[in-house]
This record gives sequence, C-alpha cells and structure tokens, in this order.
Amino acid sequence: MPAKIRKFGSNQQIAVRRRPRQGRSVMTVDAILEAAKQLFVRDGFDATSTTRIAAAAGVSVGSLYEYFTSKEALVAKLIKNHCDDLLERIAHAFATVEGQGVAAIVDAWVDTTVDAYAENIELHRVLLEQGKVSRLHHLKRVSLAIADLLEQALRTCGSEVGRPDLHLAAFVVESSCEALVHRAILYTEDLFGYELRREMKLMASLYLRATEKPNDAE
Repeated sequence: MPAKIRKFGSNQQIAVRRRPRQGRSVMTVDAILEAAKQLFVRDGFDATSTTRIAAAAGVSVGSLYEYFTSKEALVAKLIKNHCDDLLERIAHAFATVEGQGVAAIVDAWVDTTVDAYAENIELHRVLLEQGKVSRLHHLKRVSLAIADLLEQALRTCGSEVGRPDLHLAAFVVESSCEALVHRAILYTEDLFGYELRREMKLMASLYLRATEKPNDAE
C-alpha cells in the first residue's frame, strides 16, 4: 500500500477586483499584463504608472481599474501566473522521468525551475523585489506544492533515497534550491547559469542519497 503523502499547503487564489469571464475581457487582461511586464522590465516598477500601462495595452485607465486596483495588484497577478506555470511545468517534468531514479528527478526539477526563471530574469527581479505580501503568499503556496510533488516523485523514483523522512527531505531540498535561485536573481545575475544548476543538482543529489544521521558523523 503506498505511503500517505502529507500535504504542505493548499491551492489558494488571489482576490481580484473583477474576474474576466468572456473572451474579450480575457484578452483585455492579457494585454494589460503583457504591457505591465514590458514596462516593469524596461523602466522599472517605480517609473511605471497604471496610466502608462493602460496606454501600452491599448485600453483606458478605467478599464485597467476594472480588473486591477493598483500596480501592486498587477505584480500579484504576475506572480500568481508564474507560480501556476512553474507548478504545471514541474508536475509534467516529474511525470516524464517517473521511475528513472533520484538523479533524473533532481535533474528534471532543477532544469525546469531554472529554465522558467531564465525566460525573463529582469521581470522576476522586479516581482521578487516588489511582491511583498503577495509574493510571500504565492511563493509559499507554490513552494509547498512543489515540495509535495517532489516527495511523491521521490517515493516512486525507482531507486533508494537515503533520507529517512521524505516529507522533510523534500521540504529541505525545495527550500534550499528556491533560495539559491531567488538570491542569484536578486543579488548577482552572473551566478544564474550552468554553474548554479550544477551545484544545485550536486547538493540535492548528495543530500538525498546520504544515509547517515547527524549524530553518526560525530
């Protein structure tokens, strides 16, 4: 009988002023979000106003405020979209390497995560800097969900995992690597590349394969 997976968190949704339901409304929201992304990257968060975002999106400021109360609300939605996309990508990546061992799980997870952020590092820097409360909410949600997926993937990876508590191990690995990715983006983009992937994979693989307990090393 398969081991029961303890869930780290629940899938919560952010509140928005109005949710787009019809095709035209969805297109309007998409245009606003795309304009916000481009302006945040090009001009920075502080120099970008909702008026400029609306103009770039080809809508009125009033239309923008039908869906978003502020620039911060736009940031929250962009963070949510990123988190949802990342979670979907990782779930797919784990499914493609199921039963292929710990190394395959780690490789799939690290590569998928870094690739997702690498698509627009400048935007993610803005989101990490400006997200504040919404960043904490959504990154907590996606981090715990990824840890759940990682735990399940390790339980079905087809090779032995050295750590005795996979629930804890998945949390440790996900949290450590998430911090490395975010700090590389925020502190120095020079570290965000192949070398970072290599070190993350090495760290995660060695830890997951380790069988000794802390007291054993004394």
